Amino acid sequence: MNITLSIYFSFSMNSYLIKSFLALVLVSGLSLGSSNGQNFYKEKVPRNNFLQGGIGLGTIYADNAGGIRNLDLLLRPGLSFTYGRKIHKNFDVRANLGYQRYKSQKIDYYSPVVIEIWSGMDQAITSKNNLLYLDVIPSFYLFGSNNHTSRKKINVYGGAGLGLLFNANQTVKKHFSGFSEHREAQVTGYIPFKGGLSYRFDLYTDIAFEGTLMLTFSDNLDGNEGFNRLNDHPLIGQIVIRRYLNPFKSIY
Repeated sequence: MNITLSIYFSFSMNSYLIKSFLALVLVSGLSLGSSNGQNFYKEKVPRNNFLQGGIGLGTIYADNAGGIRNLDLLLRPGLSFTYGRKIHKNFDVRANLGYQRYKSQKIDYYSPVVIEIWSGMDQAITSKNNLLYLDVIPSFYLFGSNNHTSRKKINVYGGAGLGLLFNANQTVKKHFSGFSEHREAQVTGYIPFKGGLSYRFDLYTDIAFEGTLMLTFSDNLDGNEGFNRLNDHPLIGQIVIRRYLNPFKSIY
């Protein structure tokens, strides 16, 4: 009798353990499947909006900036912030806000003859500039994608748009009695040309190198007009980090 009860009890315990194990496996499988299903659904929703920040160096093609052929243009730091939205698998539209410092060559960079010419024309010999710019640029991507998950590891993009530049400068002019300092502020329009090479760092992040040329409508950003044939044109190169935004959350 005791043997029979022992066998029955052992069989019942084993049956209970087997049923519990099968139930645990079933629940775990359903949970994992539900999690994978939710994650798959989430990634099917495209992240069309992005934010990016950039930092780098810039210079300017200007009358008292130095010579491009001699590669002696002075570089100064700058930064930018961008909000963009994808409107097609190969196109996005982005709004850029940036700041750039600029400093001209020193007085002894140019010959005394050039200095006297500028002095006679009341032109600035040196200048320091703070450039604040805002532009909107449609950009074309060489390799298009319908979803952020299918974008290429390496991509090339570029575009052109319209912008507005605010310039606060401090200039030095030479007169018969000596030197004088002047402070001015001006606003001018420009056409930005932007190009970039991006690298897909992870599912939601790109790292890119961007270059921007601003064709302004002014030859007086540096306080000096007419010495060069062209207007004054800032040129900026930056390293940027781009984050694709979850449409259901603010950033991630």
